[in-house]
Amino acid sequence: MRFDIHTHQSTLDDEIAIAIRSLYSDFAKAASGLVCSIGLHPWYLDDHERLFVELELYAGLPNVLAIGECGLDKVCETDWNLQVAVFKRQITLANRMNKPLIIHCVRAFEELIKIIEEAKPTVPVVVHGFNKKSTVADRFIEHGMYLSFGAAILNRESPAAAALQRIPADQFFLETDNSDVPIGEMYKAAAEIRQIDEEAVILQMQQNFNTVFKYNK
Repeated sequence: MRFDIHTHQSTLDDEIAIAIRSLYSDFAKAASGLVCSIGLHPWYLDDHERLFVELELYAGLPNVLAIGECGLDKVCETDWNLQVAVFKRQITLANRMNKPLIIHCVRAFEELIKIIEEAKPTVPVVVHGFNKKSTVADRFIEHGMYLSFGAAILNRESPAAAALQRIPADQFFLETDNSDVPIGEMYKAAAEIRQIDEEAVILQMQQNFNTVFKYNK
């Protein structure tokens, strides 16, 4: 069975053992027992004070496996200083709750690394949807972060595929995010890129999941 550590899909295929639904609003859905991550996305911070109160209310639930996606985005119109402030608050919350961070980062990789160096999170940090050069991947790996790869690896010429080929086995995950491509296709692609059996990818993802998320069904 396969793990999907970041998805916005409401329907899941039968190949999935656990899928972490990413919520950036309506955090009360977590009270239903939905396996999820919850966080304030940098695109949607207009009502951040109210949302943060709600985030704190539900973040401690055992089925909330991570804080996020949260982070930094230089393409969106959200005020930069607000993005940084809200991101830092979520790092503090993740430390307090002892839950990993799922990171959204667009064109702000150096700034992200600087904040991580300064904030020194005590929990695992996962950069989702990674599709940048291997040199960027190396920087994140040096700082002990995990990278999660999605549909970009289906293109063997993508930066994501090149980074996945060389990343340490214990520092990556697979995800569907907004894609309607089944998670099984990501596993097949990862096996081909890393030139290993797909079963080895499945076992590695299970090990990585148990190390970072520590969740029992």
